[in-house]
Amino acid sequence: MEENTKNAAVPDGACCLEEESGLYHSGHFKSVLTQELARLDRWERPLSLVLIDAPGLGSSSWAALGRILRYSLRRIDLAARLSADRAAVIMPDADEHRARRWLAELTAEVEKDSLLASLEVAYGLALARPWESRTVDELMKAAAGKMGRESLENIDPYESIASDPGTAIAADERNLLFAGFQALDTRQKH
Repeated sequence: MEENTKNAAVPDGACCLEEESGLYHSGHFKSVLTQELARLDRWERPLSLVLIDAPGLGSSSWAALGRILRYSLRRIDLAARLSADRAAVIMPDADEHRARRWLAELTAEVEKDSLLASLEVAYGLALARPWESRTVDELMKAAAGKMGRESLENIDPYESIASDPGTAIAADERNLLFAGFQALDTRQKH
């Protein structure tokens, strides 16, 4: 009976959290990213991956960055600390516009924080669309390749979130093709 009480006190997923930052461990992150990439085709929605490089962060700075990340993310997003200098965020159902808008908000919050304002923080963003069959390594490499090149100055955090036209068009084409195959199959059976 006492053992069940101890387990009930541990929040769901707490064993996957890192103590210093309060973010998820890299192993949990890779597992979730693999699952989310597999779901892309099923739900026909994009996924954004954001890498955050913050060299020289101490434990109090990691705690501050972790707090800002946890506060700013949607419930379906996941933030993890990958190494001493790098964190990553998985944003399911987020196209590039939504991810860039969130990055603009995050950058503003980081600049306001007294522990983080003086640090050089760089961001890299990569997008995975349905039916691209991207792997975890490919997506991570794509985000790392854009590190520091993201210009967040021209983003209006108040602009409406538009869907990624490439994803919408691809989904419409697949749906039309599927409907054509269904009609052909039905016709051949009768």
